[in-house]
Amino acid sequence: MSKKFFLFILSITIVIGIVSPVFEKSWSAGNETVYIIPVEGEITPAMATFFKKSIQDAESVKADAILIELSTFGGRVDATLTIKEAIEKSEIPIIVYIKDRAVSAGALIAITAPRIIMAPGSHIGSAEPIPYSAKAVAAIRGEFEAAAERNDRDKSIAAAMVDKEVDIPGLSPAGSLLDITAGTAKEYGYAEEILESRQKVLDYLGFEDAFIIENQPDLLIRLAQLLTRSSIAPFLLTIGIIAIIIEIFTQGFGIAGIIGISSLTLYFGANLLAGYSQWWPIILFFIGIILLIVEFFIPGFGLPGIGGIIAILTGIIFAAADPVRGMINLGVALVLVVILTPILILFLKRFGTWRSFVLSETIVGKPENNMDDLEESLVGKKGIVLTTLRPPGIVEIDGKRLDAISQGEFISPGTLVKVIEDKGLSIVVSKDKN
Repeated sequence: MSKKFFLFILSITIVIGIVSPVFEKSWSAGNETVYIIPVEGEITPAMATFFKKSIQDAESVKADAILIELSTFGGRVDATLTIKEAIEKSEIPIIVYIKDRAVSAGALIAITAPRIIMAPGSHIGSAEPIPYSAKAVAAIRGEFEAAAERNDRDKSIAAAMVDKEVDIPGLSPAGSLLDITAGTAKEYGYAEEILESRQKVLDYLGFEDAFIIENQPDLLIRLAQLLTRSSIAPFLLTIGIIAIIIEIFTQGFGIAGIIGISSLTLYFGANLLAGYSQWWPIILFFIGIILLIVEFFIPGFGLPGIGGIIAILTGIIFAAADPVRGMINLGVALVLVVILTPILILFLKRFGTWRSFVLSETIVGKPENNMDDLEESLVGKKGIVLTTLRPPGIVEIDGKRLDAISQGEFISPGTLVKVIEDKGLSIVVSKDKN
């Protein structure tokens, strides 16, 4: 019985081995695979990372074609060039479908593809680099012209999208950037057809029965793309710095500290996930924080403080896509910090919400001493400052080290102080004028 069963299984295996290649060939011939990659919103390094991975995935499944659905106002040059390079190196035929607009960086992505199809009412062009400089215009113009030449398109049209000095009679007069509609693009050979939907594009390409794989950025990529935008990153730094400043000037560890750490984590984490940063700027930043903490417990302002500030600034700058972008992020953040910090502190004090930024503890149990007696035993007593009060710090009273806070002023070690208020977990002191 077992011998017959073994022969049966062996026969089935041989038949499957002979027949399966035939079925596989038949399936491949009649059911092509089209891999769809959406490129929408701002072109960021996170988008470029997603795009490169999508190309690799399409090659791994042996897709017959890649359809890029494009809708963007542009974005970063470095990310755009990464996408351009991935398109040029792809072994799979690539078609770009402009759903509504391919502006600035989007225009270069479209022109790099061998085939362009546009939706009715869509347009392409307006790719002058920002900030403007003759050197930047020349470099980007070269990229556009090379992409157009590679795909047998009119180089002057590509150049006019970047350089407003290019004059094309009847199409783009000198002094204005070129941006053309779908109809004009088709007339001048920049779009081979105008179609209103994905399905019609697939039908036109001969993939009406194709197996469709549509890739979408995962949640982490979408979050990184959002947080690394030039309009978001400086505000993360601003929130983080302001919150840390508030935390320093409040007793204990509270909500401000949590907000500050969270904001800075988002800034560094998003840049790391987007492929902007390596680990060393993040490590350098936290080394800077540690050095500042060390400085906090050392009288005066010395090497740990200076080194900490340099390490923090360097970490922030080099965590970005490039040092220039990092300096812009930091510069904008510092300006906002200088403007907003005093306003925020005044607002919190005026409306009595300053204390809400400090987490309080509830001690369950019966105290050994009456709090009134304890308060009477400390208020009015004198002691000496052990660590600089900034305003929080440590003082010594009756031979005991106690957490203390000044009334907003910095008090250096060795100064004689007097207790003016007892808050239980800490005391408020002022310089002893006598």
